[in-house]
Amino acid sequence: MANTAHIPTSNSALIAMIADEDTVVGFLLAGVGNVDLRRKTNYLIVDSKTTVKQIEDAFKEFTTRTDIAIVLISQYEAFNNVQNEKPSWVDVLLNWN
Repeated sequence: MANTAHIPTSNSALIAMIADEDTVVGFLLAGVGNVDLRRKTNYLIVDSKTTVKQIEDAFKEFTTRTDIAIVLISQYEAFNNVQNEKPSWVDVLLNWN
């Protein structure tokens, strides 16, 4: 446990989202959205124009931010809209037992 990421204990821990527009908007309406001082959001809206690199970059950013506790990924939209390209870490997430 010595090398685990520290999740803030105050009420500042966020949920990050990589999902389709409807899912993200639903979470935003519930108050989950956040924009920090650097204009960085805690979500990525995935559509047919989103590239694998954009998804990977968002995932890497969200998993390295100390203010994010959970990364929610909508499997169907996030990975089926990217035309037959799938980053290697997706198999790890989908086959996790």
